[in-house]
Amino acid sequence: MGKEIEKLENIGFSNYEAKVFLALYKGTIMSATDIAKEAKIPRPSVYQILRNFAVRGYCNEVTTPKKQFFEIIDSKVIQDKLEIEFRTDFNHKLTSLKDCFNEIRPHFRTRQPDEYNSDVELIKGYNLHREQKFLELVKKSTKGILVMNRFMGNVSGKLDKESKNLHKRGGYIRSIYESSTNFKLKIDDKWQDVSKEDLIRMCEDFVKHGEEIRFLSEIPQILAVFDERIVYISLTDEKIPARDSSDVVIKNKRFASFVTGLFNIYWDKADTLGALKKELN
Repeated sequence: MGKEIEKLENIGFSNYEAKVFLALYKGTIMSATDIAKEAKIPRPSVYQILRNFAVRGYCNEVTTPKKQFFEIIDSKVIQDKLEIEFRTDFNHKLTSLKDCFNEIRPHFRTRQPDEYNSDVELIKGYNLHREQKFLELVKKSTKGILVMNRFMGNVSGKLDKESKNLHKRGGYIRSIYESSTNFKLKIDDKWQDVSKEDLIRMCEDFVKHGEEIRFLSEIPQILAVFDERIVYISLTDEKIPARDSSDVVIKNKRFASFVTGLFNIYWDKADTLGALKKELN
């Protein structure tokens, strides 16, 4: 019985509630006295719990001239009721969470002292943090973005969506990609290995939404320049695990101009999408 009590406690029942529930669940029609005896808890506590169960629709009250009895309702109905309660509670908390952060987001770092402001930001750790930072910079961009990148791991669709939004805002995206297929793409809701043909089809879709694309057999550095003033550099090293590597964000217009000049040199040397297609023919 101890395991059943623990299971019920795990889904929100108190210890006494779990004992009363199991006594009802295993029995048929029972009086409060019978339930208290079966559950081995004080009778006054049983009455309070039974009233609560009746209100929540877990049991029926059966009143006779001499006694009041309680009867558990169908097990599947109780499970359905609990599922509805859990979903309702979860959705309410989720809505409250979103409302809360929508309300407080404008106040984020509004009181940061000048001595803590920095033109260099170091990002380490879990890859999701890096993706979020990169997406944040894309969302804030208004003029344009230069990207030098290689597709690795599982390619996310979130960046593609934000790139389209930037183009709709009148901005440009110019990208130099490494012409390798060492990554996976989500096709029909499944992560699949990518062929050169898949790479071309994916990039053709990028071009349709306004992105300018060229290719190098090997790119020298993963980086991006946002609005000619912010540079994002990913410091990758094959000898260092990805979780221990770092990314750097540099907010300096002169440095961004320098990196833009380097980007343009590689852009002029890079192959067009048309040239990559010819390699396959």
